[in-house]
Amino acid sequence: MLYNLHLLRVIAALGVVYFHATSVAGLKLDWDVGSRGVDVFFVISGFIIAYIGTSKPDQFFIRRLIRVVPFYWAATVFVFAMVSVAPALFRTTTASAPHLVYSLLFLPHEAANSEMLPTLILGWSLNYEMFFYVWFAISLRLSPRWSPVICGGALIALMLLLHAMHTTNPIALFYARPIILEFCYGIAVFYLFQWCSARRDQLAQLPGLRWLLLAFLVGGLIVLNVFEEYYRDTLPRHLVAGIPSFFIVASALLLERIYGMSTKNRAIFLLGEASYIIYLVHPYIIFTVLRVFFKHAADWSSPAQAVLIAGLLALVSAIAIAIHVWFEKPVMAFLRARLT
Repeated sequence: MLYNLHLLRVIAALGVVYFHATSVAGLKLDWDVGSRGVDVFFVISGFIIAYIGTSKPDQFFIRRLIRVVPFYWAATVFVFAMVSVAPALFRTTTASAPHLVYSLLFLPHEAANSEMLPTLILGWSLNYEMFFYVWFAISLRLSPRWSPVICGGALIALMLLLHAMHTTNPIALFYARPIILEFCYGIAVFYLFQWCSARRDQLAQLPGLRWLLLAFLVGGLIVLNVFEEYYRDTLPRHLVAGIPSFFIVASALLLERIYGMSTKNRAIFLLGEASYIIYLVHPYIIFTVLRVFFKHAADWSSPAQAVLIAGLLALVSAIAIAIHVWFEKPVMAFLRARLT
């Protein structure tokens, strides 16, 4: 069990919640950072897929579908039903049946607002995740041992090919975005982790390495948010967010593997397990609360807004944990018992 990954998932998920709560659509605060938690998730995904794919290649794709699909489908259908019944509650989502089908199949499709967003808005990142899983599953069929290298090479080659073709196809342009490289960063973390694990005793004796890794972890989190605030529209995201995310994930994993420094708190573990749900459903929770109960919260004092933000983080976390415990876990257990 890699406990620090749960801590990073919590930080990344709640960071995105904070971003939306403080964004223009929310409280309109100046320091609206946190959206780069998605990049941390992508790097974690690249690492964990390489980690479990090479160690447990059997039924890899089925296991990933069981992990990702049930709640995503349920949440997508729920949002579609809500838009159909009460469209006035939603600003950008429409009840389009063809678009719903594309969303359920994890295929990028242009929404009514001309953006490549599925019915469940934050599902755009899952379109990349599923694309990555497909390529990794293909790579496993070719060579379980070298599947991370094959998959990473295929992603890079495809991205370069699409750019070289100068295509205008919106789906091709979606997959040609350099953000796909962040899965490759995660694969690089996997190989660094494997190399360091084989030399754990020697590395533990190196003076200052523990503090260097801590500096990379804390510094990476700071850099990630500073770059988001000041360079989000001027510098490439896969560099100003992807590279810090690489160091954040790598340092957190190596601190646990080499020095045994890990977060084994039960609450953190449970939040980490529910982070997928936190990420997907939080916009609907926080915007509903802000628009229905706190319409003028943008005009409140800073201390009052801080209390409100803390309350929103707690509310989203509580709802996500409840969904995880009473819906997601039982459904996944049911499917694993019958499909794997």
